[in-house]
Amino acid sequence: MATQGAVGDLEFGLLRTFLAVVRLGSLGKTAAACKMTQPAVSQQVIRLERIVGQRLFARGRSGMTLTRHGDLLVSYAHRAVKLNEETLARLGAENGPERIALGMTGDVGFAGLMPALKRFQSLPSKLDLKVVVGALPRLEALLNGGQLDLIIGDPDLINGHLAAEYSVPLAWAARENLCIDKSRPVPLILFENPCAWQDEMLNCLRAAGWNWRVIFESACVEAIVAAVQSGLGMAALSPASMGDARLVCVQTAGLPSPPKIRLGLFRSQASPKPLHAMLESALAAVFSLKSQ
Repeated sequence: MATQGAVGDLEFGLLRTFLAVVRLGSLGKTAAACKMTQPAVSQQVIRLERIVGQRLFARGRSGMTLTRHGDLLVSYAHRAVKLNEETLARLGAENGPERIALGMTGDVGFAGLMPALKRFQSLPSKLDLKVVVGALPRLEALLNGGQLDLIIGDPDLINGHLAAEYSVPLAWAARENLCIDKSRPVPLILFENPCAWQDEMLNCLRAAGWNWRVIFESACVEAIVAAVQSGLGMAALSPASMGDARLVCVQTAGLPSPPKIRLGLFRSQASPKPLHAMLESALAAVFSLKSQ
């Protein structure tokens, strides 16, 4: 049912709030994530509904669900917000380089992030990109303190404003002549710090009846790739990482598929920089954007 009194043009602030409600599923969660009061979030949604002249959400005990018109607006809202930020970034680049500090945990390297960052740096804008790899508590402290603009990591472990979520498939990587035989424990090369996707990887091997032995562990992605290249064993890597390292995908019968990595892109509480949207686009071009 259409609302009455549609007036004015779409406002980017209202669209951002709308997308936050879509992503988080409730006014309360949106208010907490966006540092607003719940009535303020509700008023912004109502104002947007008046502008477009349609109901955007159905409100029920299960939370906020999109109406047909709300679902239609989602793709337009994403495009409008990204285009706005890309336009500001392109025009603002004439005033000098824009600095972006990006933090990531060590296991993110398995996702093959470098192709996305190379794509980002090749965009037609003046960019000063700084990447910090470290433990999650330190990265969150830097983000909250304003020393980082963005963090990429496990969305289940990071508290903050989730700007986007990506799904990254992994594959079993090995040197071409490595023999994988189910009758013997599989030689595994692992990331030494605990992470959720690695636990899932071991669980899927166990469920399929495969035994393994860990022969190499490191917190350094480059060291792990080098160990795989030497023929010590196999590891779960992204296809992007395998291509440059000249590794092959192990497809032994009965070997289960490794899990996908979930990556969340988190923004600081400061006002988003125009280049944030361009980085999100570069990541989406390499990874699969998970629907919110």
